[in-house]
Amino acid sequence: MQRSYFPFITAGWLILTLIMAGISLYADYSRLKKNISNDAHFVYSSIYEKAYINEVLLQSFTVLVSSTPNDQKSIRSFANEMRKRYPHIERLQIQHQQKSEGSNFGRAENFHIDPTKNDFNDRFPITFIEPLNPDTRYLLNKDLLADPVFTETIRFGRKYHQPVTSPPFLLDNNKIGYALFLAFFERNTAPSPDNLYIASLVINTEGMLPNTSFLSEHTSISLMDENGEILDQHLSASITKLPFWLPTLEEHRTINRFGQAFQIKIVHQFSPKNINLGMLLILLAASLAVYFMLTAYLRQKVKAAVEHSSIYETLKNARQQLEVRIHTRTRELREQLIENRRLTHQVLAVQERERRNLSRELHDELGQSLTAIRTDAKILKRIHPEENSLVNQTAESIDAIAQNIYDVTYGMMRALRPSALDDLGLVDALQECIVSNRFTEHGISLHHDYRGALNEMSEDYNITLFRLAQEAFSNIIKYAQARNVWLDIHRTSKGQRREISGDRLEVMISDDGCGFDIESDAFKKGFGLIGMRERVRALGGFFQISKNHDRGTRIIAIIPLGSGAAANDPETATPDQEEPAAPVH
Repeated sequence: MQRSYFPFITAGWLILTLIMAGISLYADYSRLKKNISNDAHFVYSSIYEKAYINEVLLQSFTVLVSSTPNDQKSIRSFANEMRKRYPHIERLQIQHQQKSEGSNFGRAENFHIDPTKNDFNDRFPITFIEPLNPDTRYLLNKDLLADPVFTETIRFGRKYHQPVTSPPFLLDNNKIGYALFLAFFERNTAPSPDNLYIASLVINTEGMLPNTSFLSEHTSISLMDENGEILDQHLSASITKLPFWLPTLEEHRTINRFGQAFQIKIVHQFSPKNINLGMLLILLAASLAVYFMLTAYLRQKVKAAVEHSSIYETLKNARQQLEVRIHTRTRELREQLIENRRLTHQVLAVQERERRNLSRELHDELGQSLTAIRTDAKILKRIHPEENSLVNQTAESIDAIAQNIYDVTYGMMRALRPSALDDLGLVDALQECIVSNRFTEHGISLHHDYRGALNEMSEDYNITLFRLAQEAFSNIIKYAQARNVWLDIHRTSKGQRREISGDRLEVMISDDGCGFDIESDAFKKGFGLIGMRERVRALGGFFQISKNHDRGTRIIAIIPLGSGAAANDPETATPDQEEPAAPVH
């Protein structure tokens, strides 16, 4: 890894750290949003419960009034008890529908009421109010139908007899409130305008919101009517002014039950206190630790890479030098091998020439001398024909000894240089060699197969094949303990064997004897097999010795003929220990 990658790694680390910090901040944001949602649900539940209480209380109040409208004491006791139990209820009122008597109180022109309305002559004065004190006494007999704040609300409630809420208005204590009206008839009487009542609860909106001590800093709760007008609002204490770019969280809830419609809005300004600094610091510390560990690891890796590169270059140079030396040494060895092969070929040629000369000398010199000796011995026998005479017996002995010497010499001559090879050709020379080895006397059956123009080859090939057969036959008779011997010699030009194609000799000599350990003994004891191999290789051929199936030994030689034979090229000689070739016979 190159050092130029480190800025990219640092940039990647910074991006990853920012992403992790963003995830942490988003988790804090989500947690805060969930808390705000829980707060909104709590406020919603509290206001919903109070709205339900208002409706139930109004229903109970109307039931009480409808059953005993003249029992002021019971009604006031009930109203007083409800106000003590529910402080957000400012007062309880009862309005009774009455016909107008011409009083100036509540005149239409004072409240801008249209005098053409059908209910213009009806009045809904307050006949009961709790608490009744100097601050509220002025409200008795006040016609709320003439008040434009309550006109539409009272008309709706009188028509449908359902709980209905008035628009918000200012209470005597300068606080905002609203009234909840419900029209009803006196019980056990036929419905008529004379027994139509309207019960109302005047509710202080300040009491609708729950205790807001649970609010966190920079949080506000607003209670609004259905038109969005703020009825009450609680703000938490803000110590510091927050930057404008910090996000703001809002939660909205809507209540429209029991004739009361409200909107709840909770607003929280996100602040640094909402951030889980401990977790953020842990993430940053872990990120820094990972960064330093990664950079240390990468530096170590770069150092190791540099050292590895240096070692690699050193090894590469050493390898190149070694390859040069190996190549030089291989070339020298190849040249030496070529020279050795050439010398081997030359030595074998000289050896064969000396054998031929020695055979000729034995035939010419020793043969003539032995013939003269035998002639003289026969003359002595003719002169002294008596068999019991000493001269006759001595001449007979000389003739026998001379004949034996001649036979031994003739055998040596055939071993040194078979005359049939020069006079008759390879096939007849092989047959003479077979006869001279006396296989039948050793209990061996020989099977031979000759194919091709074997008598039309040069002396080098003839003598090589003859020596192969001669050495193989000698080894078989001495060591193999075989019962069958196969000699196959084919001259062919079809196909290719062992990377040798064209005109070639394919020789196989095999037996069914006891065999031997080829790997350990083939070319390490004696020189017979080595000589056979070197003769074949000297002609650029392939030589192999292997087991003959389950028993015995097999020798295979493939020798190229003509211009394709490269006697001095070591690369044409295939290694000896190859897989055995298929038998020819």
